[in-house]
Amino acid sequence: MIDPSASLLSYDHSCRLVRDVMGDRGVIVVGVGTAGERGFQMLYRFSEMCDRLEAHGISVIFVYPKASARHVFDAMSICGARYRGKMCLFLDGDGRFFRRPLQPRALRAVYLDASMRLGGTANVTLDSGAWDEQLRDFLADIVGRHLH
Repeated sequence: MIDPSASLLSYDHSCRLVRDVMGDRGVIVVGVGTAGERGFQMLYRFSEMCDRLEAHGISVIFVYPKASARHVFDAMSICGARYRGKMCLFLDGDGRFFRRPLQPRALRAVYLDASMRLGGTANVTLDSGAWDEQLRDFLADIVGRHLH
């Protein structure tokens, strides 16, 4: 699904590994294919769910292909990431992070627990009118598992 040893590029030009941005209980990686939502749109749309997950020790990051740099590292997206106060927007700079390339206008969400074990996945097509609800349901399911 993903290669956790591949480095991700942040807006401040630093390289990070998934382990560097993982919360105490894991991380959810949302891969955004080309022609997907811009970085600030994803941060805004899912801010409430991300806050809930982070309150339970699970960080959420959005990873875009290098070709989407202008949609991720634009001024509005960088401001949104800084406002959140943590690294959450990344580029797959080497194109190695996703073992299978993301389809255009699609999302792939992966939950890795603190031991880097796969805890769930979701594939969402942005052409669906309910794509944000599908991703929100996946995120809510992860929150639900950690409430009990």
